[in-house]
Amino acid sequence: MFYSSSIKAMIDVLSNFNFWSILIAASFIIFIGFIFQRKKLIFADWEKVVVKIILYAALPALALKSFLIDINTDYIWESIFVAILGLIFYTSLTFGSKYFFIGKTKSIQDTLGMSVAFSSAVYFGVMIIKAISPADQQQSIDLYSSLFLIGFWIFMYSAADNIMKKKRYDENEVQNSLLAEKQKFSFMSMLKVFKNPVIIATFIGIFLWLFQLIPGVKVIHINNTYYSISRIDKFIPGLNQVLGILAPLASPLAWFSMGAVLAKSQIKESFQSCLVWWATFVKNIITPLFCVGLFIIFSLLLKITTGKGITSLAFVLCVAIIASPTANTIVGYAIIYNKEPKIASHVGTLTILTSIITIPFWILISSAIGATSLFS
Repeated sequence: MFYSSSIKAMIDVLSNFNFWSILIAASFIIFIGFIFQRKKLIFADWEKVVVKIILYAALPALALKSFLIDINTDYIWESIFVAILGLIFYTSLTFGSKYFFIGKTKSIQDTLGMSVAFSSAVYFGVMIIKAISPADQQQSIDLYSSLFLIGFWIFMYSAADNIMKKKRYDENEVQNSLLAEKQKFSFMSMLKVFKNPVIIATFIGIFLWLFQLIPGVKVIHINNTYYSISRIDKFIPGLNQVLGILAPLASPLAWFSMGAVLAKSQIKESFQSCLVWWATFVKNIITPLFCVGLFIIFSLLLKITTGKGITSLAFVLCVAIIASPTANTIVGYAIIYNKEPKIASHVGTLTILTSIITIPFWILISSAIGATSLFS
């Protein structure tokens, strides 16, 4: 029974036209960005503008839009578990991934650790799963991804930033390091993360979503249906359209900029480094495997406590998120803080190229596991 249901799930993925379409589309847009950069058809440092558009407009819109849905109390515990899993996963990797690179300098450990811990989650994994899923699952995908990525946004803009800006010294520079000002991870530096527009939009969205649990708030009457007053998309003119236009911008802009990054990088050199290959293996194989293990454990715990496990959709989505290439933000940190920028760029390049194979692989594997009785 397990075998037949797993095989059917894998066949369903492989025979899905949209699955191959989104992979081809992403690859093509990356290629266009590569050509534009190589031919110098775009102005210098244009990617800084694109990053700001993504960070200050597209991603906040996507985060807020994800929570503007009617709350389903039948799945409230699953939603809580998905958010907790995200926090556990990103806490573990933020502070533990450097141990995959024991024996290297502290600087290399920090850079590769962060390169392994954080993915271009929204631009690859989420978009691929949305493309292959039916229309009635789109809102659930947005909700699950937003909940799982709470830990991602918090740690990437706080702990990862502090780790990457921390100065490391070789043995022959120890005396100089004693004179340097020590940088400590303080409570105030942690608070800076809440100035991030994505985090702000996420927490506003969570508040509006959970507000629906209050009795008597469904007073907005539209087309014979009552909505909560927190469903601001239903009664503020144009809001739903604005969010619907801005949110989809994140992926194509990110894919285009990734192509430009590839054009600037030394691809041959990336393929020649054993260390870069090892980091890529950890990022694309070991971390998704860790995610699979965590989800199986928590799904069984949820089944024991509520009688229902985590849905296979949430499981496959989160594994695809983790299997995505290294986040551009981490490469940006390495460049800004001059912390092994070359190695970070090489890992970013190789994870992008190899993820074209590894993301479909993990979607197939997780779909097969998700079709078993371990998940709902």
